[in-house]
Amino acid sequence: MSKKQLFHIIWTTFNEYPVWDRNGNWQKLLDTYAELQKQNINYINCNPSRELPTEYVNRDSRNDRLLLDEKSMNQLRLDIEKLCRQNGDRIIDGPDIAMLNISESKVEMLVFSDVTSINQKIARLKSRTATLLSFEYPDKFVGKGTWGKGFWYSTIFNKEDLAISIIKNSFPLEI
Repeated sequence: MSKKQLFHIIWTTFNEYPVWDRNGNWQKLLDTYAELQKQNINYINCNPSRELPTEYVNRDSRNDRLLLDEKSMNQLRLDIEKLCRQNGDRIIDGPDIAMLNISESKVEMLVFSDVTSINQKIARLKSRTATLLSFEYPDKFVGKGTWGKGFWYSTIFNKEDLAISIIKNSFPLEI
């Protein structure tokens, strides 16, 4: 069994600007990571899967983006928590959720998981939640068009509790 590592993970709904797109409005995330980088000298080391832009254009979100309503956000939260339990899914299999934040156009998580399988686990989590939402709300969600392509994550080493505190205090991250 490999060591569990802390990951900060964000994915967006279909047609929302992802974290790495400089057209988006992720300034709070940029500020949060600037704070984490300040701590990098002695404490926190974070390595994003894709670099954040130096600044964002902060364009308005696309009109045709898929938005989650309150009922679907609540259902999504339940589905994610169930799938992330130990033996909740044969592939996802138990990442420990330190934080879960769901808004109308994004999912953001802090999880402890095995380093070697995080990509597979999150890809499966996105796929399963899209399917489950389409079963619960077939008029609104069709599965494949629920989530945008890919996801962004950052691996956080050392002083995980401090990193969790800094990230949690930056909420809500608006798009």
